[in-house]
Amino acid sequence: MGTTRTAWHVLLVALLSQRGSRRFEVRSEVPLSTEPLRADYLLLRKSAESSEPAGTLRRLWDLLPSEAIVEFKSIGRPYRRRNLDRLYSYLHLYFADTPERIEQRSDLCGVLLVPSRTRSLDADVASLGLEWDDLGDGYWRLRGAAFALIVAEIDPVAEAEDDDLLRLFGHGEARTREARRWLAQQLGAEEMAMEMQDLEGFDEVVRKLLATLPPEQVLAAYTPEQVLAAYAPEQRMAGLPPEQRVAGLPPEQVLLAMPDDALRALSDAYLETLSAETRAAIRARMGR
Repeated sequence: MGTTRTAWHVLLVALLSQRGSRRFEVRSEVPLSTEPLRADYLLLRKSAESSEPAGTLRRLWDLLPSEAIVEFKSIGRPYRRRNLDRLYSYLHLYFADTPERIEQRSDLCGVLLVPSRTRSLDADVASLGLEWDDLGDGYWRLRGAAFALIVAEIDPVAEAEDDDLLRLFGHGEARTREARRWLAQQLGAEEMAMEMQDLEGFDEVVRKLLATLPPEQVLAAYTPEQVLAAYAPEQRMAGLPPEQRVAGLPPEQVLLAMPDDALRALSDAYLETLSAETRAAIRARMGR
């Protein structure tokens, strides 16, 4: 449990291995997590209070004690089973390692930000014997653990608080120019773009930005050739009337684009007026 390993630790491993139950394998210095023990965010209450209202998650801040550990689950990487256990483990470890700042458990809480509640989250809450307290407008408090935990559902919170920037982090789409401008500014900042571009979910962020822009503004960044290259041939032709599909083609290529029934109706005399290559292609399709 400690960070300091003593000689007694080594001796105890020997004792357990040599004289412990043969039904158990003894391992020492075992990493307890495949991921680094690193919280997404830590919120620290400042000593000087501010009267300026919060601009996002407006009801959350008054629910928090002096410190809070925040875990965020995105659309691309949603809540998975036992993520709640991991968050509680962070709270216990942080509490154990900061006795000089956090005197009692009520000075620390957890915050889980999710686009919306899921069956996996509900299942974990039930298995841990916790209870939901509905605080309204997408905010919940989980009761029954050593530390309080606030769950904020981004989708209903964004609607209740009409927070267009927060909508970007859930299933919703930005509705205002302010939100589109803010997202574009973040992606346009060189330092932030470099930090994000190699991370999981960067493509998702870019798609979110593109979804906020008018189609003509998105297409203006590409040449017609680049736009067409993104589509399969049948997608390019869909919706075009027959005369547009063959516009610009040499007459003999137009013939080859005709259905088999139309080709069968061509007389041998007409076929003889065509080039040998076209004539051979048509007869091969007709089995002549």
